[in-house]
Amino acid sequence: MLLIIVLGFIIPWLTAPYVYKLAPKIFYTVAPVGALIAVTLNQLGIHLGLWKVHHMPTVVLLDSIFLDFGIFTVVSVWFIFILYYKQKNPLWVYPAFIFGMTGIESIALAIETVSYDEEWNLFYTLLMYIGGFTTLHILTRKLVTLKIYP
Repeated sequence: MLLIIVLGFIIPWLTAPYVYKLAPKIFYTVAPVGALIAVTLNQLGIHLGLWKVHHMPTVVLLDSIFLDFGIFTVVSVWFIFILYYKQKNPLWVYPAFIFGMTGIESIALAIETVSYDEEWNLFYTLLMYIGGFTTLHILTRKLVTLKIYP
């Protein structure tokens, strides 16, 4: 559990003040949506038995909460920050974040922090990250149209 709290929550949030200083709007718009996507997909996957996060088996909601409000939220903020505030090309931003997060998850699988059911694999995880980052990008395009960003 300590590993998940430190690597999945504390360390990601140590990077957040830099983004907040340059683009505080992201924390009021994208961060809640990123957390919502993470909580929804993780709880759905856990309750359907597609995967397990191994650290608090007695309280199902807490299985992934540090990850949902930690690394997944902060990565969503960094994704939009780099895409819209740094104006980097989506053709490299998408693969960097999608394969980066899938790589982190593969490490979690290797050290048995996460385990997959027989019906689930890293390819499906990659597809979930594509869907999550695409949803954030669509939301941000709408925020740009409404002149909320940048």
